[in-house]
Amino acid sequence: MAFSDEELAQCAAVDIVDLAEGHGIELTSETERFYRMTEHDSLVIDRAKNYFHWNSRGFGGNTIKFAQTFLTDPHKTDSARFKDAVGLLLDRNNLKHSEVAYQHTPYVYDPKLISTDFRQAREYLINKRNLSPALVDQFHKEGLAQQNKVGSAVFLWVDPGTDEVMGSTIQGTRIDHQRYGKRGTYKQIERNSTSGYGFAVGPADADTLRFFEAPIDLMSYIQLKGQDVRTQYVAMNGLKEEVITHYLADNIKNRPTVPDRMVFNVDNDAAGQRFVDQFLVLNWTDRRNGKELAVERELPGDDRTPVSYWRDYERASAKYRTNPYLLYVLDKASSNLQPGMLTNGADIHTPFTEQTDHAAATEATAAALPVNFRGSLTQWAGVVRQWNADREGDCQRFGLKCQYYSNQATRGSGLKLIRNSDPFIKDWNDIIRTRVASSVNQGTKTPQEKGQELE
Repeated sequence: MAFSDEELAQCAAVDIVDLAEGHGIELTSETERFYRMTEHDSLVIDRAKNYFHWNSRGFGGNTIKFAQTFLTDPHKTDSARFKDAVGLLLDRNNLKHSEVAYQHTPYVYDPKLISTDFRQAREYLINKRNLSPALVDQFHKEGLAQQNKVGSAVFLWVDPGTDEVMGSTIQGTRIDHQRYGKRGTYKQIERNSTSGYGFAVGPADADTLRFFEAPIDLMSYIQLKGQDVRTQYVAMNGLKEEVITHYLADNIKNRPTVPDRMVFNVDNDAAGQRFVDQFLVLNWTDRRNGKELAVERELPGDDRTPVSYWRDYERASAKYRTNPYLLYVLDKASSNLQPGMLTNGADIHTPFTEQTDHAAATEATAAALPVNFRGSLTQWAGVVRQWNADREGDCQRFGLKCQYYSNQATRGSGLKLIRNSDPFIKDWNDIIRTRVASSVNQGTKTPQEKGQELE
């Protein structure tokens, strides 16, 4: 059954919030405009645009896509689910279009909501998130990390030029998995926080800009790597292009040319990988003087490779007389070493994205490599073309990602073999917590414990 353009436009105009709530999907209102799904809290609905984005899955869409994702049979094909979604939306009971009038309400910081007692937030950040006492106290002293009257940690979005508070991120400190799911804590952006801003540390005219997803990731990175006085660290509170645009524009306004580097330090999951991919293919050049802005990626745990996977590469390489590093690169760039998952921004398919059996996917890839394949930029694009016909531009984009991981691996810095039982590393705080757990298991005192002894 074919639908007319008029019918599809009518379905797309149905208000997503009303549709979701009318079908028993629980939402949390963050502002009049933005809603978050309670069950999947990385899914945000922009009611003004009538559009949703599921950050952890790296996709989004209009009302039809929402209905297809949540209100149709997941066992059916995509085309069948699309037809079911449109049929559902054409039902008279669902044709309630959005007539919400949006009026921007400027953010106003109310210092009376901040407590003079920082102990509960401090204890959570140190004992639950394993941040060092010295770092937590530093951020508190600088007025960036505070505690509100109910005991939650508050990360203030301070404009580095004016010192004006433009919004805040609220991080709950009480663990309640039954209410908040796997994460276990309440987390929210304060109502009416200024769009384009985030939790930022460092000068507005920095030589390097680093972007993170959350304030605790930002603090964890500084704890692991140290703080560079010529770097501005920005937590976007998700994956938000408008935050990147704002801080880059602000940087250029405060210096004679573009910064030296812009580095993405977001989570190492499918959404983070796909988000970063879209920026690495752009050419950032200052037209005033020709200076190029280097765009780089540094994702947590991005070098970790299960030893069983490496053995798969070696076995297939020996059989088909190729290089195991080439197989690793195609696996990493397309699936992020997650069998059966598509995690690249170019949406390039390989056997690694289509098969959940890693050994079988590795052998299928090795069998498809040309005899003279060495892994040049043009060869990377060429080899995936066989699985992605008529997508030349996407194949070229994917080739750039392959080249990155190839360069990292051959330099010896991009590949670290781990046991299959080793914990999964998604964000920078995972690294700290894993190290603390390891030192506890080995009977040594953690840096946090040593720090507390000195207090």
